[in-house]
Amino acid sequence: SSGINAEYGGASRAIKAMQTHKKQVIFVSNNCGKTVNQLQHKFKTLLNIHNISSNSIITSGVSTAIYLKNKMNVNTEKVYLIAQEAFKETLADHGIQSFGLGPVEIRHVHDWGNFEVDKSVKYVIVSYDPYFSPTKLTEAYLYIKENEAEFITPDCDNFFSVSPTRKVPGSLSVSAGLSAVLEMRPKIMGKPDPFLFELIQKEHGKMQPNRTIMIGDNYTTDIEFGFNCGISTALVLTGNTQQEDVAGFERRPDFVLEGLGDISEQSDDCS
Repeated sequence: SSGINAEYGGASRAIKAMQTHKKQVIFVSNNCGKTVNQLQHKFKTLLNIHNISSNSIITSGVSTAIYLKNKMNVNTEKVYLIAQEAFKETLADHGIQSFGLGPVEIRHVHDWGNFEVDKSVKYVIVSYDPYFSPTKLTEAYLYIKENEAEFITPDCDNFFSVSPTRKVPGSLSVSAGLSAVLEMRPKIMGKPDPFLFELIQKEHGKMQPNRTIMIGDNYTTDIEFGFNCGISTALVLTGNTQQEDVAGFERRPDFVLEGLGDISEQSDDCS
């Protein structure tokens, strides 16, 4: 745990250094399992940073909610949600109601012949769900296949890091099964899709690519997000991507850092 605490300290120093140099810092997260308020609380308790505004935190849950708010008719159209409680809260905060959360009654194959498909379901959102089951998969499949509901996922993260030495299957483990049977890919709301960058620019104004950098610890989400958005990239070797992985990359990040603390040590170079 001393290594984890050291990394938290490095992250805190890095963020404070960027703020001191008047840099605009935006936190982009694929973690739709936390609300923005919950993430703000983590900044306060883990990093001792108390001045992170809610609009400087953009999660894949928030981007999904904004996308739906701008597109759907909330009075006549419904959202079927395979996800965690925080995602439902995020949608509700933007005026979007959803259903499907939590455990469901098991349906066997022969039960589906009499299942009545709600024709008002026009959006199916699939993310990590601890209660995911073949029943939920089939219901989602029917809404998309018979209603032509839009298939959406907040992210395609293949793993979650749950400790310094352990990773477990992430959101991709849920959405991939549905993609396979539908033979179609979902619309991705989070990293590495550039839609999220478009949303950030609408919220915070046009950014200069040559003065913007994406910093993250996951090559397939964070760094590829930077590539897709045409901005510089810095890979931090504290998460899913490790030093031994770097040699195998077809495209290398602009910078590779041992930890976020390296940023604060070189902050004068970023002025």
